[in-house]
Order: sequence, then structure tokens, then C-alpha cells
Amino acid sequence: MTNKTFETEYKKLNPPQKEAVDTIDGPVMVVAGPGTGKTQILALRIGNILKKTDIKSDSVLCLTFTNSAVRAMRERLHKYISNEASRVQILTFHKFAAQIIEEFYSVLDFDIMPRVLEDAESVSICDSILRENEWKHIRSRGDIGKHFKELKSLISLLKRERLSPEEFLKEIEDEISEIKKDPESLSTRGDNKGKMKKEFIGRIESLERTKEIVDFYKLYEQNKKEKSLMDHDDTIKYALEIMENSENARAEIREKYLYILIDEPQESSGAQNNLLKAIWKNEEKPNIFAVGDDRQLIYAFGGAKMSHFEEFKTMFGKAK
Repeated sequence: MTNKTFETEYKKLNPPQKEAVDTIDGPVMVVAGPGTGKTQILALRIGNILKKTDIKSDSVLCLTFTNSAVRAMRERLHKYISNEASRVQILTFHKFAAQIIEEFYSVLDFDIMPRVLEDAESVSICDSILRENEWKHIRSRGDIGKHFKELKSLISLLKRERLSPEEFLKEIEDEISEIKKDPESLSTRGDNKGKMKKEFIGRIESLERTKEIVDFYKLYEQNKKEKSLMDHDDTIKYALEIMENSENARAEIREKYLYILIDEPQESSGAQNNLLKAIWKNEEKPNIFAVGDDRQLIYAFGGAKMSHFEEFKTMFGKAK
């Protein structure tokens, strides 16, 4: 499977890099700073797995976060294992999730494979919901694009953290309750003694307005489901639901992919981590490898947290 380029590059590795490449079994977590060769380690490790085992190339799954990272990884891997590189499954998390949905969409009670919404279709659904329902705070006043971006951004964040409309509403109500019970919210002097401070009144009013977004969220999800449509964030959400609810689907994915490599796991959202756990958490010492930088966090706006990377230490049993 390997060639002379692989052997040449392997010999250049320093001891910790070589250990990361050679430790191919069981959960492994590598912390590596900028410029320490993370992509190189991933590619050489894949080559080493194919060299030392008899598994097929398409039994190796490498997950990353951007299409450009997928291309860079495949180009690097091609140098080491030639044509076999095209058979290794190098995918973004969303592409991986989409493949799961394509194969097991019936688990979600769809009659046909749900289609991913085009941006224009999302705007159209948003427009219809805003115009056809009564709204006190998020009513449309002609600027549909502004409403769409704000609402969709929040809904996207909620999905990545796996909060349903009902759970989001509960969080809002719990926060309002906490504010009302907080002694700090009450004025302790002057004519307003014993009354709620203006800043806390403002926070409650803002949270009450946010409740209306819950109704929009419900209608948006219902509209898509009825039309067998899904948006970009639904791919992870739906794949996770499939893996949690179908033992057959989990077994097939585990049988299909025997070695899993995660690139830059500090960029993971909670939902992406949950997808990995739903598939492999109950498997004893799965061959999952993660390499990332604990000082780098590019996609924090998308739900990424350093704790998601830290979780790899124990997510699949104690990792090396």
C-alpha cells in the first residue's frame, strides 16, 4: 500500500510524531501546536494503518471540517499510497452525516430521502412564516433578509447544541425565574427600594421577546419536515437521531469503518461529538484517533468549545 515517499517521510518524524503514527489501535488523542505537522501525521498514520493491517482502504474514515481540508488531506495521502488514497473515506462531518441519512432516512419517518434546502428556499419558507402568522416582536417589515439571517443564525446555533424548541423555551423560562429570584435584581435604597432594577427588567423583557422565536422555530421545522426538506444543520441532527434510534444503522456504520481519524476536533460542536459517541461510545476501545491544537479555536461562533476536544480523553474509554 505504501511507497518510497511514505518511507522517506516516516523517517523524518521526531519521536512523538512517530509514536502518534505507530499507535494505530484503540482511542488515541494527540495535542499538537501550529506548524507541528498535524496533516502530515494524519496522512502518514493512514498509510501506516494500511501497511500494518489487512483492512481495505475504504474502511478508513477521516473526518474534518472544510472541503479545502478534505482536498489537502487527499493530495497529501496520494503521495504516500498512490491510487489507494481515492478509496479512503475523507469527508467533512456534514458529508458523513448526509451519507448516513441517505442510507437510513426511513428511520426518521421520511417517505423519501430529504433534500437539502437551497438558500433561496430557506428565505422563502422564512418569508411565508413571517407573513402568514401574527408576530409581536419579529414581525416582517419588508426586510426579509435581515429577519432571515438573524433567526436562522440563532436556530442554527440551537441545532448544533441540540436544543429543541421546547428545551429552548424551558431555558428561557428558567433564566427569567432565576432573575426574579435573584436578590441582586432588587433595588435596596431610595424610592425604588424593593422594586426590580431597570437593567433586570430589561433582561426579562428581552427574554420574553425571545420566546416568540420558539414559535418561529417550531413552524420552520414543521414546514421543512412536511416537504421532506432539511437545512445544512439538519444533516448532523438527523444523522444523530438515526444513530441513537437504530441499532442496525449503528452496527452497519461500525462494521463499515474500522479506523476513524478526526482532524482538529477542537472545532467540533456538541452535536458532532454526540454523533461520534452515538456510534462508537459503547464499543470497547474503538480505533479512533484525534489530533488537534488546544490553543486554537477558529469556529467558536459555530458552537465549538475546547471542552469538546478535552472530552476525547475519556469519550471512548481512557485514550492514550
